[in-house]
Amino acid sequence: MAMTLRPIEGNALQVTQEFRHPAVYFDHWAIRHFTENVEDQDRFIAALHRSGGTWLFSTANLFEFIAMTDLAQAEETEKLIQRALPFFHLAEFMVDKGYFFEEGLNPGLHGPQKDWILDDLANRAFIVGGRWNTYRFIQDAINHRNELLPLFQEMKLAISEAVMALTLDPSKSCNAKKFTPRAGMSLRESLLLEFLREPHVNEKYKFDENDSMDFLHAFSSVLTCDFVLLDAHWCHKVQSAADRIASAGIRGSIARCFSKKSVSDFLIAFEANITKF
Repeated sequence: MAMTLRPIEGNALQVTQEFRHPAVYFDHWAIRHFTENVEDQDRFIAALHRSGGTWLFSTANLFEFIAMTDLAQAEETEKLIQRALPFFHLAEFMVDKGYFFEEGLNPGLHGPQKDWILDDLANRAFIVGGRWNTYRFIQDAINHRNELLPLFQEMKLAISEAVMALTLDPSKSCNAKKFTPRAGMSLRESLLLEFLREPHVNEKYKFDENDSMDFLHAFSSVLTCDFVLLDAHWCHKVQSAADRIASAGIRGSIARCFSKKSVSDFLIAFEANITKF
């Protein structure tokens, strides 16, 4: 199982997790789709449990709900997560090892404590006698939006500004325009450079804060998961990058991506590939 709940000293509970394949990641629109479409939700949950794999859920997902402030949608998502457990995995893409940064990132003295989100789930389970409990898991985060939303906005702005700052460096911009994946590069490095080429190639294009969020969802998930549901524009970017990277002979796998128009294709592929893992 991806997640395990066990008693520890001090009359408390601890949540531990293991990343297992096949792994799935949803952008915000996809989470909403599966909360609103009962038939598709049933198929996804059934396939997830049969596979013994992972639905990867990130703090980026959580921040999207904080920005939207839709409590009814948050409640439905909590119910979806409850159905998915224990085949569920929580990650902080900007901090945890193997996601945005290969070795992870130290959040510093003012950052969140390690495994804070797992501790939150453990505390919720303790309240109901040691069972999985996602009640108000997302709604409580929305209720703390005054504290959390500025962090979300600062993160998006920092990514956007860092990407656009590279376009002001003539040398780096020239290299980005001419970039072609080559043998010997790591999958992570080549994918990153592929994703960040567009502002250099198209001078009219501005990598804005919305792009920052899409980039954060896409980059970390396609490197770690088997199936990822993203906006159509980013599905195209992933496929284009994957083709160029594969042509260079760079080893490693990139997730299959599906957009809003291909949710049914995702379900068919997910169901069909269960026995391969």
